[in-house]
Amino acid sequence: MSLYEPSKEEDALHFPSLQAFLVPVEVRDTSHLGEGQKGVFATAAIESGSQIWVWTSRMNRIHHTNLETYIAEHFATDTEGDNFSRIQLFLRQGFVLPNDAAFFNSNPTDAGRFMNHSDQPNCGPDGTLRDIEAGEELTMNYGFHGNPKWYQDICRKYEISTETEIKDMWNHAEKLKALK
Repeated sequence: MSLYEPSKEEDALHFPSLQAFLVPVEVRDTSHLGEGQKGVFATAAIESGSQIWVWTSRMNRIHHTNLETYIAEHFATDTEGDNFSRIQLFLRQGFVLPNDAAFFNSNPTDAGRFMNHSDQPNCGPDGTLRDIEAGEELTMNYGFHGNPKWYQDICRKYEISTETEIKDMWNHAEKLKALK
């Protein structure tokens, strides 16, 4: 089984796993973010202050000094074609915690990796920040995540934006929309 695709035993309704979520959610397309982009959406109302997600054994904590080795072992190391895009996806869907900045955290089979950034999030690291309606996308502010130099360097190497850069681009886009 690929890290990013369902096995033959799984189907689209069960992959990625929603098991880490403590609230009713589903993964859906988010066309406003571009073709093929996904987000996490509430399937029922969620009260403010609700814990939404728990850390499970599916999370991989990879020390930054071992990250290149992990990539080499799990992905081909060439920088062409599909393998390069798989490495980019792996890095984009992982994160660094601000109080644990030596580790890259990856959840390649958990729906939590589809939580998108918002400058006005409805979720934070400790749960929901306000009531969330059924059908509403669950979002968080990526500014919460850590952005150490090693993370910036590996993101540049694989030509992806860090979460801080994504947050800054989002904020810039929102400002441009407001000017129109």
